[in-house]
Amino acid sequence: MSKKILLIDDDPLIVRMYERKLTQEGFAVSLAANGDEGLHLLEKEAPDLILLDVLMPKMNGWEALKKIKENPKTKDIPVITLTSLGDRPEDIQRFKDYGVKEYLVKSQVELKELVEIIKKHL
Repeated sequence: MSKKILLIDDDPLIVRMYERKLTQEGFAVSLAANGDEGLHLLEKEAPDLILLDVLMPKMNGWEALKKIKENPKTKDIPVITLTSLGDRPEDIQRFKDYGVKEYLVKSQVELKELVEIIKKHL
């Protein structure tokens, strides 16, 4: 059975690109356009891993991460943050302190590298 990934990102281009690659790699992918949608999907599905954007409308990635990690049912699901924010050490530390497995900058990570990172955490 294929591993399920919940991709929470509001950029349609990124979403299409990641979804296509992850599906080709044999993953089942669920999509949410913001943290709020992601949390609703999280209740219905039990993903094996969450890819979480930081800058999104309605509920950003930081707010969503706090809710994911504070919920006993979802706190153990590995979360990988994907952002276009850049890699400021204080941002990275804040997310890592909250249990993020990886803090990745979209422009600095290739798709095949992302797939390897995901496999490492599954």
